Amino acid sequence: MDKPTEFTNDPAGQARRWTAEFSAARKFVENFHKDGDKIVNRFLDCEEGVSPENPDVRLNLFFSNIVTLKSMLYGKLPKVEVSRTSADPDDDVARVASLMLTRILNQDIQEEGEDYATVMRSCLEDRLLPGMGSCRLRYQADIQKTTKPAITDPITGKELAPAVEREIVADAWTETIYTHWKDQLWSPARTYSELRWKAFRAFMNKKKLIERFGEDAAKKVPMKSKGPLDDDKSKQVGDTPWMQAEVWEIWDKENKQVCYFVEGMEETLECGPPPLELDGFWPDPPPMMANVTTSKYIPRADYMLAKSLYEDIDNLQMRIALLTDACKAVGVYDKNEEGIQRLLQEGVENQLIPVDSWAALAEKGGIKGAVDWLPIEQVANVLQILQGVQAAKIQQLYEVTGLADILRGAAQAGASATQDRLKAQFASIRVQALQDEFARFASDAQKIKVNIIAKYYPPEQIILQSNIANTPDGKNQPLLEQAIQLIKTMNLAKWRIQIKPETLAIADYAQLKADRTDFINAVSLFMQSAGRLIESAPQATPYLLHMLKWGVAGFRGAQEIEGVLDQAIDVATKNPPGEKPDPQMQKVQAELQKSQMEAQAKMQQSAQEHQMEMQRMALEMKQDREKHALEIQKLMMQLRNTVVGESLRAQTAAAGDSE
Repeated sequence: MDKPTEFTNDPAGQARRWTAEFSAARKFVENFHKDGDKIVNRFLDCEEGVSPENPDVRLNLFFSNIVTLKSMLYGKLPKVEVSRTSADPDDDVARVASLMLTRILNQDIQEEGEDYATVMRSCLEDRLLPGMGSCRLRYQADIQKTTKPAITDPITGKELAPAVEREIVADAWTETIYTHWKDQLWSPARTYSELRWKAFRAFMNKKKLIERFGEDAAKKVPMKSKGPLDDDKSKQVGDTPWMQAEVWEIWDKENKQVCYFVEGMEETLECGPPPLELDGFWPDPPPMMANVTTSKYIPRADYMLAKSLYEDIDNLQMRIALLTDACKAVGVYDKNEEGIQRLLQEGVENQLIPVDSWAALAEKGGIKGAVDWLPIEQVANVLQILQGVQAAKIQQLYEVTGLADILRGAAQAGASATQDRLKAQFASIRVQALQDEFARFASDAQKIKVNIIAKYYPPEQIILQSNIANTPDGKNQPLLEQAIQLIKTMNLAKWRIQIKPETLAIADYAQLKADRTDFINAVSLFMQSAGRLIESAPQATPYLLHMLKWGVAGFRGAQEIEGVLDQAIDVATKNPPGEKPDPQMQKVQAELQKSQMEAQAKMQQSAQEHQMEMQRMALEMKQDREKHALEIQKLMMQLRNTVVGESLRAQTAAAGDSE
């Protein structure tokens, strides 16, 4: 096969393709994985060949240096800042969109809490040890089914529209997942832009396989692993007694698809479109890679560049330890002189020890002639030389790795606080590239999260999670809708919104306090100067507020304050303070007010006349009803009299006939 497209697009053909791709990729990363294992063992001081029977004395500066760098580079949980690209003070839509994204991202970080902090620390540790730190992002949503009731006619009860079932996003969030440096493979390339595919390994038991791929596919998967710790080369025991499968999730950028593959199978488990349609395709930010060149996209750990210095320091430490053990008071004496032996072995104080044949001992030169000590002066001189050579090697190591004494807390005696601070700043410059790399990595991860928010979060979730409705900007519905629309079109919003993390290093609280104090002082000075101008020219208030807004826009975290300034500017523009009225305008307004009053009086008079007319008509109608009622009553009386008379006449006639 000359190219990937020559493999058939069925599961069997794709399995053959990925088998070949993985074979080439494993050769590409083989040395990187071997060196990574050695470096991790070196950091933990548990390299092969060291045992109680074969001890090894080391000065583990590598551990100390890594711990120092980790503490300096990641001293607190990061906070994300989303701001306008050019800090344009009049771009309120971008300001509100930035504020909403800032709140959502920081809330996600706070909710993940220790998990997010662990991911960032693990990525940083992988970058400092084997030389590669990476993480992925995954979109999660709580989708609930609801039923919209049917629409019926309230009079006839006939169904006008049937009930409709629909799915709504009750909650949405984005997970940040740590990816171990051994659980990744990629296509051999020279640079990151040349990568054709990436693969991420996951360990799945039978239950997870059935839930994800179905029971039929799970039966075909070979269970050959005991988990992430099941590594034959490291001779470690697996983290679980149950067999698992190593499932590779392959993101194929060339074909814009994601395949799931288990090595050893004749078919892929699944191939299809990516679960996330991201602008950069990849679900992970570009990893932190140590010492990558344009010749080969493979990391080279920092330890390997200073390995010889670490080994030299360890060898010197071994010699120093051996010579230190040799520096002890040992010697020989004449065995015939028992008094000398007692002098060395017995703990006597203020006591004379008798010696036989004192004359013979004195003839030999006394104690000096009977005892000969080991000459430790030569050993001490060699030991002092080795310690000096070791100190020089350590200094060379600091120069190679970029660490200085000031970073290790070794301030020189007699130096002022200003000198120590300048030294610390100079030392931090030497590791600034590493700080920038970590900040870039965290920023790229947040950019992917913003991309997910823009594509998959419903507008109501964006408003809910940002809590923007409880701010002054949330009361402006048109502005809020435009901000949501801007977020949803992030391909255009990138020219107006930028995402960057706040510093991940240990905070310089003194500098932070100084910055805020300077800001407050500057605003106070501006308000004092503006107050005099407003007293003399009140109509200048809107312009001064615009100047203040322009200045505030350049400070971090000022989005909410700008919303309040917008309201103040709007009020000052519509109702200019202290503006002198125009006499002609006053006359026009008076005439207009007079006309309005006359029209209102006419309307009131007309309403009164109409009301009186209605009352007169109602009275006439009442009189007519009463007159009509009397006439009806009169007719009823006449009808009753007629009926009664006819009845009496009939009874009289009947009585006469009976007689």
